[in-house]
Amino acid sequence: MPLHANDPKLVYNSIHDDLTLDGSTTLNLASFVNVHVEDEAEKLIMENLTKNLADNDEYPILIDFQQRCISMLANLWHAPMKLQDTGILTPQSGETYSTIQQSALGTACTGSSEAIMLGGLAMKKNWQARRKRAGKDISSPNILMASCCQVALEKFAKYFDVEARVIPCDPSDFLIDYDKISESLDENTIGIFVIVGSTYTGGFEDVGKVSAILDEYEAKTGNWVPIHVDGASGGLIAPIIYPDLKWDFRIDRVVSINTSGHKFGLTTAGLGWVVFRSQDWLPDELKFELDYLGGVEESFNLNFSRPGFQVVHQYYNFLRLGYEGYYEIFNNCLINARVLSDFLVDTGYFKCVSNLHLPVGVTSRGKNSTACATKKPSVIPQRIQFASQHDKFNPALPVVSFQFSPEFQEKYPEIPQSLVSKLLRNKKWIIPNYHLPFTTPGKNPEDVKANSEILRIVVKNNLTSALLDKLMHDIVDVVSVLIKSSELLKSDIGDAKLDSNASEKLIYNMLLSISNDGEEKLMKSLKKLTLGAEEDRKDVDGTVRDSFRGIC
Repeated sequence: MPLHANDPKLVYNSIHDDLTLDGSTTLNLASFVNVHVEDEAEKLIMENLTKNLADNDEYPILIDFQQRCISMLANLWHAPMKLQDTGILTPQSGETYSTIQQSALGTACTGSSEAIMLGGLAMKKNWQARRKRAGKDISSPNILMASCCQVALEKFAKYFDVEARVIPCDPSDFLIDYDKISESLDENTIGIFVIVGSTYTGGFEDVGKVSAILDEYEAKTGNWVPIHVDGASGGLIAPIIYPDLKWDFRIDRVVSINTSGHKFGLTTAGLGWVVFRSQDWLPDELKFELDYLGGVEESFNLNFSRPGFQVVHQYYNFLRLGYEGYYEIFNNCLINARVLSDFLVDTGYFKCVSNLHLPVGVTSRGKNSTACATKKPSVIPQRIQFASQHDKFNPALPVVSFQFSPEFQEKYPEIPQSLVSKLLRNKKWIIPNYHLPFTTPGKNPEDVKANSEILRIVVKNNLTSALLDKLMHDIVDVVSVLIKSSELLKSDIGDAKLDSNASEKLIYNMLLSISNDGEEKLMKSLKKLTLGAEEDRKDVDGTVRDSFRGIC
């Protein structure tokens, strides 16, 4: 920390200039986090920037907005309703009448990570209570999750002393292997996390199918196992785009659901939501009554002080967009994602691992999907013309996961897929390349040698048609550069002996060609300048120059 105060404009300019070196949020296709904020929402954010969501008594309207958002989410997720006696007498009969009210309750969180912790803790405490009543041991709880889970799910298990039983994915769709669930269950299983919107491929795990497996298990053993749905990315897309898909509180075993407001809720970063089926599923042990901020308030968050403006932003979005507005945005994202998927496949360079562009029940690996198996495979839609007929496609997020096609890999085995990510970063696009989750060994022997890496693009509402067109051109350009570089390298291999000097030369040429977009004429002139005869590269003292810096 500096000793003296500084001029605010100078400090601002210094920080502002440093931050220009960050990547562009618009071109960050790695993240699910929303980056678009409307002007009116930004005004509300600035007006409420300093409000603390923990101060219930001081900011009652802010707390009311939070409750309204929870009610809207509970309604979207088909939370059960209950009759409530009003105590008011009817004028005709003189009897009290009842109203229908939601039984669900929830809270805003700092993100889905906190929401998942709360959902997991509730399942653990409820399991412990059941075991204590039966006089049974509570020392060894475990929880089930797929290997495609987000790290927050594993963090819950590690932080709160619960054994994480990670179930491998099925290699056909990289979602949970349903055949492996039953063998992982026992009397100490507190619950299972089911993912609606995988961060790897965007696919939805079949909550109904998992529930049926748990029904079977309960019938055999008497052990009841609840479900928490991780809808961090899919919690808003699923009810709006796929209204007939049963994944929420319509399934009796679903006791809690989380989603991220800062993802497809379209708020700024730092907002999550968790909703419990009813008050019965939130143990009293997790509730705290506080009275030191001027009034008595109940809390069951892990965090205390946290920004309130994000709740205002969420409430604004719900009122501003409504069901139809959200549908329009998600519809556009999914159409663009399907267009991009078809384009990548058509190049011949890539195959898609994500399945949102394929008909229900069909995967990119040519097998029937294990997800959403309650639906029969549909007829292949006419691609772009019918890309908005979402019920005909595998339900998924607007996520495109892809990798080099087998044909491309066979022809150019020397080209690392990670270079595509690297070269696209040079064009300002941020697209990650990373490993797929582990799958059930031996389930698909023909896939043992398959590429285990994927490039992933999250198609958000800020990826306009013009940007999408530019992205597609840039991807092809990058692969063309890699092909040219590879072919130039191969031509050198025919003449070179693989001693250390030759190897260095080949590596250098490869890097040089990549840095210059594989331009053959430029490559030849640069090689003549930089890798000519050793005599031409000697200084007057006879030392060979190792630096090839150009003229400033």
